Amino acid sequence: MRWLAGLQPVRVAGDYPVDMTLSIARNIMYWPCGDLEKQYNGRVDFTGSDYCKKVVNFCNAIAGFMASKVYFIKGSCSDGEKLISKKARTLFKAGGFANCFRENDFTAVKVHVGEAGNTTYITPPCIRGLIDELLKLKTKPFLTDTSALYVGRRHNAIEHAVLAAEHGFCEAVLGIPFIVPDGLFGTSETPVKINGELNKEVFIASDIARSQSILSVAHFTGHCAACMGATLKTLGMGCASRKGKMRQHAALTLSIGDDCTRCGQCYDHCPADAITLNDVKAHIDQDKCIGCAECLVACGFNAVECDWGEEDEVLQKNIAEHALGTLEGKQNKSVFFNYLISVTKDCDCFSVPDMPGIVDDIGILASTDPVAVDKAALDMVEAKGGKKLAKLIGYDKLNPHYQLEHAQRIGLGTADYDLVNVD
Repeated sequence: MRWLAGLQPVRVAGDYPVDMTLSIARNIMYWPCGDLEKQYNGRVDFTGSDYCKKVVNFCNAIAGFMASKVYFIKGSCSDGEKLISKKARTLFKAGGFANCFRENDFTAVKVHVGEAGNTTYITPPCIRGLIDELLKLKTKPFLTDTSALYVGRRHNAIEHAVLAAEHGFCEAVLGIPFIVPDGLFGTSETPVKINGELNKEVFIASDIARSQSILSVAHFTGHCAACMGATLKTLGMGCASRKGKMRQHAALTLSIGDDCTRCGQCYDHCPADAITLNDVKAHIDQDKCIGCAECLVACGFNAVECDWGEEDEVLQKNIAEHALGTLEGKQNKSVFFNYLISVTKDCDCFSVPDMPGIVDDIGILASTDPVAVDKAALDMVEAKGGKKLAKLIGYDKLNPHYQLEHAQRIGLGTADYDLVNVD
């Protein structure tokens, strides 16, 4: 059921609710669904019929089969980098992930090198074992991360590459090079056709689009706009070109409220020069604003306002659809790791040292299903913290399920998973 892009779920009404795709129905049951789909616009109502019961029984029978396997191993910072690396490698072997990579594949190893000053990102030695597995398979792996929209040392390829080397994401430490995949200024991109709800075309960093396979290494954190930063955000926002990022952030409309103290932090951190300071408070020029939410995070007085309801949902849907574009042509050629270690309120883009964790360290998750691995991560973090993620990070109005549900709906994967514990 993974990556069935553009297929609409059929909902069977009555006492037998179930979601399944027309494709599965056609391919496995040979339904004559075409006319029904037109007649009911994707909603097939066979309430109470014998045929409905047969369909539902069939769907229930395959539900367990359709659940994706997510592999888990316990781990924490106290293990040390070498043991964390060994545990990640153990997961790679337990999941049989070598089957996703072929000799001579250009394999993008998607990482986040951490902003300058940040100390809670996943360090290079923690992923050394995964790199060694790729090298053993004789792929051609390269470390990669796209340039950021915001002002910082990841804003262009030169500074980004230098920072990556300073943090150890380089050939000298890991044996493979670091390549910024979207060019000098983040404008090297490949348009990818998708059948999304919001987008029919997304813009992905060229060198990621051209690679044959992906090993995604995500650090699970909270996020001020998407609530959750994990695999889907790593693939959607983290693999998009500058244009792709701006399209995703365009969903957010930000304004300055009456609590503004004119401290100037939002002005200093705005990457689009969209903020001015007048005699009373700061002002955001909506024609210039790119919706990156840097001002929201920089403000220490809760003066930046946003309608998180609809806008948060649109942002997360955009993230999911760009993730779909990133994985286009890489079906069965991608593996996704979520590190649930140093789980912080905000993401690794923040140049803040020693950010406190919102929960104790949990371990590492891995899967070939990006939706399942994120759902498992969210479940584990919320179970460990005893609260919903939005409460844990202090952004109460956010809802991380928007990205999960939309990703499932557009065929990226399934939120149903079987957790496989690995020693």
